[in-house]
Amino acid sequence: MRRSFALLVITCCAGAALACNQPIRHYISMGCTPSGQRNAEGCPISYDCPNVVGRRSDKCYLFGKSYAIGEKVPDDETSPICTALVNCIEDMDKSAKFIYAHVDCAEFFRPWKEGCIRQYAAGRCCSTGEVCDADKDKLTKCSLGGHTYYEGEKMQVPGDPCRSCYCDAGFNEKNLEGSCVEQKCSFEIYAVEKLQAGAAPVYKDGICCPWDWRMPSESTKIVRGSSSGSQGQCKFGELTLNVGDSLEPLPDPQGTHQCECAIPPLVHCKLV
Repeated sequence: MRRSFALLVITCCAGAALACNQPIRHYISMGCTPSGQRNAEGCPISYDCPNVVGRRSDKCYLFGKSYAIGEKVPDDETSPICTALVNCIEDMDKSAKFIYAHVDCAEFFRPWKEGCIRQYAAGRCCSTGEVCDADKDKLTKCSLGGHTYYEGEKMQVPGDPCRSCYCDAGFNEKNLEGSCVEQKCSFEIYAVEKLQAGAAPVYKDGICCPWDWRMPSESTKIVRGSSSGSQGQCKFGELTLNVGDSLEPLPDPQGTHQCECAIPPLVHCKLV
């Protein structure tokens, strides 16, 4: 599975995500702490990620929190991603990992009804109801990005794939904080083995969370930049890159992975 995500309200770091033009959603999702300094692109010059560099084999990690073997993640942490019963267990190799169940909503199996809208609420996986035809005219309407929505409909903020809003009576297009949520990515549930192997997240234009992961390989070569390393370093498997260094481009069926050390401690890639 390439894409996984969660919609959760966050009270920190969201501003940094909106101001920075580099993909940093993996840092925000893991609860990493941004440096107080910003680079020329408006991004933190680095992140402090103790749950990445110091992960214990007897702990599971999700959204900046750690869970001991036998602990269950609270439902309100995972229900937005249509995932339930997320428990930290001991694997056959004696290391901790999550087990989980997918939630299948009724609307996944029903055809879309013409003239109807489905209503949603923040923090919920499945729709909360369906309103059709003339009954829609009784609902509150919202405007966002030049589009009109009905009460309960999910709205995507133009140009910001990491933020979704829900139409309600208090919605104000000029102040999105009250009706919108920031997206976190749930790769720590589904792709933790890639993270542990030192893989780099691969981002696709218009998609908030990592689309794929570039795995370390013995044949991977570093393309050195002009930095001396004084601005920090990134890890990619066993390789160490200075800020400004990159990896040789990697062809992909959907494009090319262009990866660089821009914001330590991890390399990130873009699918171009």
